[in-house]
Amino acid sequence: MAIKLVSVSPAQDELIDKAIALGDRYTKTLGLLTPPAYRKAAEDGGLLAAVEADEVLGYALFGLPKRSARIRLAHLCVAEEQRGRGIARRLVEGVKERYPQRLGIKAKCRRDYNLSGMWRSLGFVPDGEVRGRGRDGEILDGWWLDLGHPDLFTEMESDALLVVTVDHGVFADLRGLADTADAEESRALEAGWMADLVELAYTPQLGHEIRDLSDAAERQHQRAALTGLRKLSPDLAAVEERSRELLQAATQALPDLTVDAALRFRLRYVAETSCAGLQVLATRDPLLSRMADVAWGGRPRPGCLTFYGDAARGRVAAGPGVPAGRSDGDGVSVRRGGTRCGG
Repeated sequence: MAIKLVSVSPAQDELIDKAIALGDRYTKTLGLLTPPAYRKAAEDGGLLAAVEADEVLGYALFGLPKRSARIRLAHLCVAEEQRGRGIARRLVEGVKERYPQRLGIKAKCRRDYNLSGMWRSLGFVPDGEVRGRGRDGEILDGWWLDLGHPDLFTEMESDALLVVTVDHGVFADLRGLADTADAEESRALEAGWMADLVELAYTPQLGHEIRDLSDAAERQHQRAALTGLRKLSPDLAAVEERSRELLQAATQALPDLTVDAALRFRLRYVAETSCAGLQVLATRDPLLSRMADVAWGGRPRPGCLTFYGDAARGRVAAGPGVPAGRSDGDGVSVRRGGTRCGG
């Protein structure tokens, strides 16, 4: 029998009771929510259940604040024996489809639950952190799923000749608390003569890497520093497809590559940059450089800050009077890499 999503109404007492019973199985992670809270959510349109053969396999309980355009996700619960069937994803998609006018979905989750992979797989991006109210002072990660509505900055054109995304290595060189090895290469991006030529931007992958930093002071410092960069939110489905294409191209060209999470995260930067409609990613990652040299026809220039992408359109110079594709004394080069999304 197929799983169906049901927007639970206050009159559906049996479904509400089954959702309560399911939530009570996981109070150690969800916290204790009283039955009246479930019924109030149903009254407000904030209880969505995944049902099969009259059994509740999972549910999403959420708030729809009148003074905010955000959806506040309180519970996303799936029975342990039903996990792996894509129920959580269907619940999140169901909430999005029922309230498309809202800006997005906001959630909080204890950091020590180590569920960042789940949130990421559902399309959420890190959205700050707060200290919980419990006696142990736990850290709660914020998560945000944007529903794609334009804001005041979405359509704002850059005054720079080229918008450049950065990976975490370059970002840490520029904004980290500690000095990093060879950081001068990255800092050339912010040389005085570059100010009107290049605007720095970041994609969701950078937010995930900052979230994963174990040092709280460094993590909070870098997260605050993101406000100085343009935020990009490429389409998730397009990024997933582009990532698969890049992984296939890389492994075919370099059969000895180890396909692991680290490789996928590196390629994510390229895919997100590409699908954001940009042509340039700044990185000093040697593995990305190796893959670009083979899979995308780049020509390595060891010791240089590498820009992946097709910079020819912008004709950005690497220094005053230096043509694109060459390097100035700071070792900054612009190279073509063919990472545009959609050909």
